[in-house]
Amino acid sequence: MCEQTFSQTNTQPQLKVYIANLGKYNEGELVGDWLNLPTTNNAIKTFLKNQVGLNSRYEEYSIHDYESDFSLGEYENLYDLNLLAVKLEQMSKTEQNLASAYCNANGLKDVPSILNVCEQVNDLSYVELDANTWGSKEEKLGYAILDEINTDLKDTLEKCKLGGHLTAYDYFDFEKYGRDIAINEGYFANDDFFIFYTTDIDQKLYTPQEIKTNLNDPRLNETC
Repeated sequence: MCEQTFSQTNTQPQLKVYIANLGKYNEGELVGDWLNLPTTNNAIKTFLKNQVGLNSRYEEYSIHDYESDFSLGEYENLYDLNLLAVKLEQMSKTEQNLASAYCNANGLKDVPSILNVCEQVNDLSYVELDANTWGSKEEKLGYAILDEINTDLKDTLEKCKLGGHLTAYDYFDFEKYGRDIAINEGYFANDDFFIFYTTDIDQKLYTPQEIKTNLNDPRLNETC
């Protein structure tokens, strides 16, 4: 039999969750603690025993609070959450932000769906809006489309001289252009991302076990 002393890892946390003893809570007593993820699965077992007080009488826990860009359910599997944290650790900040924007815009709160979004996030066609510029989301979208996608139109507008140093680009109605695209071609996931309808994500394509196998991270294995 193996007993492991619980300690928070030095890894930069991707998720922070407050885990409470559900039985104690229903009896009017709050017993629990914050857990930083990712950690090892063995450390989670020790945490649930020592910090949360799970045993043969009190076998259930619930998530009473969390720090995450994703919305999380109260009764998510803690080991799946650890898997999600490991997956997030391997993603760029842009990929993380896009995944959370997609999940929140589509009301996804269960970890298996969130894991699938993270696994397939690069399949999405999107533009990132410049949060540091003035203007409406539609106007920012118009600028982004010309800068990143419809560059031929931008070149044409800039070559159309209207006198002095002004071109047709200076008079172009970016807000109206962006509004037409937003109506017909996609949706604003949040203030930072516009996602096109031409791409989407299969929320059930992979099981958590398949994603765990692909990650092949030793922290996700139980050794005792």
